[in-house]
Amino acid sequence: MRSYIVQKVTGTPDWNTIGVMPIDNHQWKEPVDITAQTQICWDEEAIYIRQVAKEANIRAEQEGPLAMPCVDSCLEFFFRPAGRLDYINFELNPKCALYLGYGSEGTGLVRLLVRDVNKMFAPKAKLTDDGWELTYQIPFAFIRQFFPEIVPEEGLAFCANTYKCGDATVKPHYMSWNYIDLEKPNFHCPEHFGELILGGE
Repeated sequence: MRSYIVQKVTGTPDWNTIGVMPIDNHQWKEPVDITAQTQICWDEEAIYIRQVAKEANIRAEQEGPLAMPCVDSCLEFFFRPAGRLDYINFELNPKCALYLGYGSEGTGLVRLLVRDVNKMFAPKAKLTDDGWELTYQIPFAFIRQFFPEIVPEEGLAFCANTYKCGDATVKPHYMSWNYIDLEKPNFHCPEHFGELILGGE
């Protein structure tokens, strides 16, 4: 199981100083010429996410509150508190179309619709010379609606995985940070998440 220390920050994150989680397990299909990574940091208010993908032939067709970003070029982040199997999943495409879910593999997911996604999560995406990148925030006030026991402090452990996929892209692919030991494609497997630990500055 992989682990990652989530660096604490003060003010706007300087992503040049934040560690990288490589999304480098190509699963269930032949490897493609796509690379991706995630960076995470935190303060007392929120967790901050940056994801970068290097890929040609970017697909970004899904939009609106009922979008299914996973059919497009998509970057994803799933997380849960240690000791629990219910989790929250974020899936976004280059238009910041969001699939937000909560639940567990055993009981199925409930799709969550947030009234003001921009105010809550502040998602921003941009195209780059060789792909695209994405940033957003996950406020602890939002997390505590599902996991009220969470107190943001150094040493707090989460379980998580982060993914790159594209079901209907020119080169369909499934990529993960923590390896998923399953025969068929399935990102919704909280028992295969890696470990995140909130660190210091």
